[in-house]
Amino acid sequence: MDTGALVLELQEALGRVLHAAKQSSGRQDPVADYLLNRLRHRLPAHLHAHLGREVQVPGLARPKSWDLGLVYPEGPVRKPRLLLSLKSILKNPSGSWPNRLDDLVGEVSSVQMLFPEVVVGYVAVLDYGAPTKRKEGYKYPVGDELKPLYERFVEGLRALSQRRPPLWAQGLVERHWVVFVDSRKEAFLLDPEATVERGEAFLDALVSALREREPLLFPAKRPGPAGGEGAGPPPGPPGYPASG
Repeated sequence: MDTGALVLELQEALGRVLHAAKQSSGRQDPVADYLLNRLRHRLPAHLHAHLGREVQVPGLARPKSWDLGLVYPEGPVRKPRLLLSLKSILKNPSGSWPNRLDDLVGEVSSVQMLFPEVVVGYVAVLDYGAPTKRKEGYKYPVGDELKPLYERFVEGLRALSQRRPPLWAQGLVERHWVVFVDSRKEAFLLDPEATVERGEAFLDALVSALREREPLLFPAKRPGPAGGEGAGPPPGPPGYPASG
């Protein structure tokens, strides 16, 4: 699918997010569905049924429902392979962004303590038109006054998005994707083509990390005994033993 078509899909999903009820528990679902579709284009067909929204995953502190996840196998022994956390800042930005970073470290650490090989991605939708609640009502930002706040937030995400050898610290994630919108504008998705391209690179990086860490999930083709093709597992990854 070309970038233009993906821009339209993402705009439609974000429009539904911006117009959803403020307290809706499924507010992020349209973006989750967009990501599900893009991930299915990258994952082997036998994993599609195990990829879904609102995935319950055990953690050291407590179970958590992740916005998007690949859990394989399922049943009594659940093994998360790929997890995505979807967040947004659509109001009270000055108080929200530090909490978002703290929450990220906590939720990721809890699952990584039980499943150190899991691949984790983080998606954030940031609104340049996000209002701040005051005693007299909501105050809306003027121009790009939220830019310094969001730059600090993105800087924090960059610091946390470097989980790869030799840095395996708990609380880090493999990659992040930030989507900037401005709800004050009719064309609310900012820099749409570059945003979509960053999203595609984000998903490519997550699937690449999963392939490297769990190669047995990706059947390799090799010549069969009669010159045909058969499925054969690739060699195990360095660091973590692959599990089937």
